[in-house]
Amino acid sequence: MSNLCEKISKEAQGLKAGITDRAIWFHLLVEAAEKQGVDIEKLTDDAIFTFGVNLYKDKKVENAADFVALMTEEGPGREAFAQEVISLDKDHAVAHFHKCPLVEAWKNYGLSDERVAYLCRLASKGDFGRASNFDNIKISFPKKIANGDAVCELDVVTL
Repeated sequence: MSNLCEKISKEAQGLKAGITDRAIWFHLLVEAAEKQGVDIEKLTDDAIFTFGVNLYKDKKVENAADFVALMTEEGPGREAFAQEVISLDKDHAVAHFHKCPLVEAWKNYGLSDERVAYLCRLASKGDFGRASNFDNIKISFPKKIANGDAVCELDVVTL
């Protein structure tokens, strides 16, 4: 966990900047769709969930440890979200994300706690889409920064 407070690389800084922009346009897109009477759940299922599916459709995951390792592989994403692997067992694996650039952007934009939690739930459909590629994997987020927790906790079990 000592690396979590260190300065992040230029690549991770660039990723965070891109995520910040994406977070705001995501909010504005959802807001505009709501004003137009669009079914937001269906919209995000069709778009965000599908994006996650496509992201991992060619990946190989046999168990919970494989999925967490894939979600937290070295690189700018690991730095930007300050990811920490808590346990990496084949039957049950857990990772903590100590930062969320999306939540930071939404809060800095002035959105309410309720709106931030709602947008987080919609955005996390991408993670559920990733996991949907693997019939033997079930994921959950028992803790979320957007809900006021100190970390986002990715909990993965092998079925």
